[in-house]
Amino acid sequence: MGLRAWLKGFNFTRIVSGGSSSLVIPLSTVNYASMADTSTNSAVMAVVNWYARTTTEAPLVVQSQDENGVMELDHGHELSRLLRRPNPFYSGALLQMAIMADYVLTGNAYILKVRAASRRVVELWWAPSWMVTPVHERDSENFVDFYKVGSGGGVEERWAIEDVVHHRWGLDPSNPIRGMSPLTSLFREIYTDDEAARFTATILKNLAIPGVILSPEGDAAADESAVEEIKERYQDAVGGDNRGGVIVMRSATKVQTLSWSPRELQLREVRKIPEERITAVLGIAAVVAGLGAGLDRSTFANFAEAREAAYESGLIPIQRLHAEDLSTQLLPDFDDRPDATVARDYREVRVLQEDETEKAKRHAGLVMGSIETRGEARAALGLAVKPADDVYLIPISTMEIGPGADPLTLIGGRTLVPADDEGNPLEEPKALLLEEPAANGAE
Repeated sequence: MGLRAWLKGFNFTRIVSGGSSSLVIPLSTVNYASMADTSTNSAVMAVVNWYARTTTEAPLVVQSQDENGVMELDHGHELSRLLRRPNPFYSGALLQMAIMADYVLTGNAYILKVRAASRRVVELWWAPSWMVTPVHERDSENFVDFYKVGSGGGVEERWAIEDVVHHRWGLDPSNPIRGMSPLTSLFREIYTDDEAARFTATILKNLAIPGVILSPEGDAAADESAVEEIKERYQDAVGGDNRGGVIVMRSATKVQTLSWSPRELQLREVRKIPEERITAVLGIAAVVAGLGAGLDRSTFANFAEAREAAYESGLIPIQRLHAEDLSTQLLPDFDDRPDATVARDYREVRVLQEDETEKAKRHAGLVMGSIETRGEARAALGLAVKPADDVYLIPISTMEIGPGADPLTLIGGRTLVPADDEGNPLEEPKALLLEEPAANGAE
């Protein structure tokens, strides 16, 4: 079967309305996806907000090859300027934050292109993923025919594929024209965390009193008014600002607890599991997002390492995918050079920069090893460079000897000969003595 025939026969719209969020976990009859709200879960949003904040540290810029074949960033390129100021109402950093948050939460993020009468792209706008639906028409030979964009009020517009930038997190197996959020596999954990939060909030809302039964001991009995009085006295005595207070009952009373307290349930430990799973699936360590599952075992030293790892294994791969999407879906509107691409400028990202002390030591070693000039080292360290610095440093105590060469060679007309500690010639050398040549050919 050819690609075109496959596209014509494939049903892309069978789960368009709900996407992968309508899936039910195997061996479970509970649809956790319908009960877990990823955008209101604090553990999820801690990670999402880290991605959204941090992605702005490295601006988007167009790069191309110079005459020597080296990739050079062009901050003055028309697209670079538009990515910094996409429209009159918000900055490029804010646009990137919105895209990253939507992308991690839903697996899809969209940018709408606004064109002038000349068809030149003049503005870029973020469109929330719930507003945009990619459409593959039945019997069509296109992967995507157009995008439906609506505000939720029943009014939808049809946008051509060349006017929309679509960032996908992989491809959803149930609907390949859309991406699939990594949070799809976490609905049960997110629901667990939400339930633990709701339980704690409910207990505190009820004056921090676990459910109890107060009943008379023995043959004692109480009428309805006495029952209400006992209930109010109990709540007033040990609830609200009187938590932990003492109550004295007028008659023998039995107190039975119907539920466990938050301490007895060890909810802190229960909530660590969702935190660990959420951060693992989203590609960063819990300590980076400030979650308790990572703070218990963190130190200042390993926090720096964890943040660097979060960049390298979590953020940078996503940024590279976004840059490639922009290179193929947006850059052709501005530049048709085959070597031009959209990239990130990481030069000002502090966490990715080498420690200044280690950097200075590394360049000092390169200079002493005659690998780079003193001027190159000073330039790399941000120091002023003078013409006199365009030199290699070669230690005078170092000799270059080829394979099989005799180390007892002539240096400036002098011969290296074996010598003892006092400088007397020896057959078995302890050191090398420089022997002056004989004058006028004398022995």
